[in-house]
Amino acid sequence: MKNYLSEGKFLLYSVLAIFFLMSTHIFQEQINSLYNPENYVGFHTMLENISICISATIFFYGLKRYRITRSSQMLLLSFTFFFIGTMDLFHTLTFKGMPYFITESSVAKATWFWIIARSGQAILLLPILLLPDWSLKRDYRIGMLAVAAVLLSVIIYVVFYFENSLPLLMEDGKGTTPLKNAIEYSISVLQFICLLITLYHYHEEKCEAKLSIALALVFLLLAELVFTIYRSVYDIDNFVGHIFKTLGFYYILKGFYFLKNIETMGRQTQRKEPEYQTISQQKSRTSEVS
Repeated sequence: MKNYLSEGKFLLYSVLAIFFLMSTHIFQEQINSLYNPENYVGFHTMLENISICISATIFFYGLKRYRITRSSQMLLLSFTFFFIGTMDLFHTLTFKGMPYFITESSVAKATWFWIIARSGQAILLLPILLLPDWSLKRDYRIGMLAVAAVLLSVIIYVVFYFENSLPLLMEDGKGTTPLKNAIEYSISVLQFICLLITLYHYHEEKCEAKLSIALALVFLLLAELVFTIYRSVYDIDNFVGHIFKTLGFYYILKGFYFLKNIETMGRQTQRKEPEYQTISQQKSRTSEVS
């Protein structure tokens, strides 16, 4: 299979991402003179919808593949992205400036849904990368969906109806609180550990899927660091963080979905080639006899 993402490209994209992040701070005044915050809600919705669609794709793919493989990793992967996609959806619907949805949109609700989604993402990706892939005897999909639905319902209820009682994570115009920064840094540590594990797996297996996931974790790690320094939910730092998050989700999709399909198709083609050659040879011998 052709190597679409090489080690050189991985390093290049990682360096370019860091360079882009540094440039937005060095030239922040010049960018702010061109940047119009009134457009942000639309761009935010568009970027988040891409991430939500990717989460849904991985979720449905995992459910379908589990029916065949009974893979514990696929089951946990489906649960993870069902959880993440739902939290990101509510983060988008409650973002400041969005229409009324159950209650008025607010910075507090959107920030809590964001931090819960990112925490679940970091915590659940770690066992997917660390634990062996067991073949389960029973179909646990219904049970997994029931547990996820109950967990998500409780979280959504608490965030909506106890918004004012929850600790403050973000003061619009002032920046993030120490509590939010502590949670974001903890998430960053977990993602850095996931990155090291993935790079070790790539070193052992030389599998392009592992390199794609490693690049995704680089983008997601940078996104988490950005979300400790923004001052307003409409500012350029918040925008850059969402761009990195979207890129990270794209490479997760590429690693977990597209590359698995390409490898499967490649193996099927290799198995079919001898049969095709045999049939061709039989036809050739038949024509010679005739």
